[in-house]
Amino acid sequence: MLAGRYKMQNQQVQQSHETKAGLNWKKEYMIFLVLPTICIFLVPFGGLFYLCGRFRPCLIYFMVCPLYPILGIFIIYCFIASIVRLFRCWRKTTRRRKVALFAEIIIPLVSIALFVASFFVPDDSDIRWPPYKSFAYGFGDRVRSKADIAAIRDLLRTFGKFGKQDQPGNTRIPYDDWPKSLKALNPNLVLLSTDKNGTVYIRLLWGGGFQHWGMVIGMENMDIPPSDSEYRLLLEPGVYVWVEL
Repeated sequence: MLAGRYKMQNQQVQQSHETKAGLNWKKEYMIFLVLPTICIFLVPFGGLFYLCGRFRPCLIYFMVCPLYPILGIFIIYCFIASIVRLFRCWRKTTRRRKVALFAEIIIPLVSIALFVASFFVPDDSDIRWPPYKSFAYGFGDRVRSKADIAAIRDLLRTFGKFGKQDQPGNTRIPYDDWPKSLKALNPNLVLLSTDKNGTVYIRLLWGGGFQHWGMVIGMENMDIPPSDSEYRLLLEPGVYVWVEL
């Protein structure tokens, strides 16, 4: 009877150790395999800048710039730590865990290789997503969900069409004169201007310091000239977002 009780206690202790080992394995799996995989989409593929543009553009200053070096250090740490763990646990661990450890070594290498390779791919390629391009796509999705283009165009129709002699240039519109459709977007600055044909459009600006971005809303037939200082993403005829290069 005592032998049976002792055997049962040993089984319970063994199960407890296996459970703890399983929990530790899950934690290691999250840290050294899942998180580096997520970092691939956040850094080389520009996911971090897209998320900033889509949800909180001002975070480009307070989150993205500090996070880039932190994520880089984290990737290098995962790579070195996984190699050490592989050699330390080679004889004791199972085949399944060895495969996972190899994956933990390969994924940081893939992340670093993609990041380095991105500098050798032209900016206009569909393969590379430089930060300003990712941010523009995120900001474009944000504008689509918040901007009332029809209401803003109704406002533009009240200004009519200007001749070449009396074009307003870049005239600042005071905040008290903003309609609800503009206040909902909460830009830093709203300018009224015209294209070469005298057709009026509104230019919205955000940002400050080292980076600016914005949006231009005009009529469907508005002329959109190319620019060497801005990356422009057309949302629909006469409407585009831009990011300063």
